[in-house]
Amino acid sequence: MKKHEQRAIRTSYDTKENKLWGYAAIFNSPTEIREYGRTFTEVVRPGAFQRTLGENKDILCCYNHDVNKLLGRTSSQTLTIKEDKVGLYFEVLLPDTQTGNEVRELALRGDLLGASFTFTIPDQGEGWAGEIRELTDIDLYELGPVVLPAYQATKLGMRSKPELYKYKLLLREKI
Repeated sequence: MKKHEQRAIRTSYDTKENKLWGYAAIFNSPTEIREYGRTFTEVVRPGAFQRTLGENKDILCCYNHDVNKLLGRTSSQTLTIKEDKVGLYFEVLLPDTQTGNEVRELALRGDLLGASFTFTIPDQGEGWAGEIRELTDIDLYELGPVVLPAYQATKLGMRSKPELYKYKLLLREKI
């Protein structure tokens, strides 16, 4: 059985719609990973999530990867996920639960640092060039906000839809 892996970057919160949104992955952004007893660079390539998203699987959104802290899921349409030119974008309508309220407060205060995703790699979904692992096909199971994100390439947060647009433009310049 393949080991589930997790990666993370930054998120933000929309107060008008009670919605947390951000990118769980940024394409073509090299990131240093410490796993399997070694350190290597990992890069998620555009299209890596296309197959999984096309299969309409039920993907969860959880706080800190804890399924007991469920925030939404695609099957109930409380979680929306899509690939765009920047990366894997998500929006989750936060529930009126202890976890949902905690995540909302942490996002509003700026304490919640990022998002992460849980995945496996199917056969031929990765390539290695020395110490660089390129992910080209990913089986996505779960994503959501986390306190300690693994992906540090993105340091910016989004606070409104206009800021999200500026953020996307900035990332495109870096890619």
